[in-house]
Amino acid sequence: MSCLTQDRLWSEAVILEAPKRVLRVQSTRDACLCLKNHWPLADGPAKRSAVAACDRVMDGQDEPDAARTAFIKAAEEAKFHVHSWTGE
Repeated sequence: MSCLTQDRLWSEAVILEAPKRVLRVQSTRDACLCLKNHWPLADGPAKRSAVAACDRVMDGQDEPDAARTAFIKAAEEAKFHVHSWTGE
């Protein structure tokens, strides 16, 4: 997972809530770093899918919101409470 390539902003931020922690993720690079450094699960199908989606977006092969959608699914898999400005 290469988090140091070009960042891709999302249409809107995702807020993750867990006990004693709130994370605001607003771009593919944020999601990549969050998955790498702040994730409570070492592995899982949704996490693997989110990492792959982030890599595709960072490489310019997909749109930023593809990573956002995959990241939300991984967050749900990790039992975060997920919020966004639209109430997803």
